[in-house]
Amino acid sequence: MRKILFFDLHSTHNDEHALFHNNVHKLIMLDAAIKLGIIKLIPAYEAGIAAEEAAMAVDAGSVFTKSITEADKYRDQLDRSFDLLVESKTIDSDPLVREAADRIDRILKQNKQIRKLSYSDKTKAYNTRNKKLNTEYAADLTTIGGTNSLAKQDAANEDFLIRFGDRANEKAATISGNVKAARAVVDDAYEAIVEQINALALINGDADYTDFIDKVNYYVKYYKDLLAARRGRKSDDDTPETTTK
Repeated sequence: MRKILFFDLHSTHNDEHALFHNNVHKLIMLDAAIKLGIIKLIPAYEAGIAAEEAAMAVDAGSVFTKSITEADKYRDQLDRSFDLLVESKTIDSDPLVREAADRIDRILKQNKQIRKLSYSDKTKAYNTRNKKLNTEYAADLTTIGGTNSLAKQDAANEDFLIRFGDRANEKAATISGNVKAARAVVDDAYEAIVEQINALALINGDADYTDFIDKVNYYVKYYKDLLAARRGRKSDDDTPETTTK
């Protein structure tokens, strides 16, 4: 029987935490909460996500007060999130969505080394690629529901450009009490949804939940791999793990 895998989000950075929950929420909206049998659990989840975003926006350790290095990591994280969205749509049940995702995916593959470029070259490459997607592939972006995701990445790239130009030297702050509390609320709401769907899949069979479960697990596995890689790097340099951003 399929089920959503357990995922302890404690060690994720603020932006990673928020992106994970936003991606899961998008999947819920695509699959319909009523169909999934979780309609009563959605208001708490949406309220938690909104509260976390608000706390991050006003907190001194917001993702928008990052140093140049952290700003670069953030735009790359958003780019990886957009890659995952497009990849998930290439296996969508709707052939029109699959075709649109395939066209966008071809553009992404042409720029697959983009995150390895130097700061300035990467900024130019993001600008050129995103402009192409927003103009020539605007309809495809709408079809796969990727317009907002790309807009966030575009904004992060512009934010980096401003910081790079000013040679800002801010340091990323640790999670504040407000953000930490907001994260806990979102996680509790998410766990309630996971428990409900796993229970319904066990009782009713997983046929109606397979697509949603597989897509959530795609994100879970991605972030687990990300955290595992980070732990590996920190073992090499003996740097203590912190939840900054």
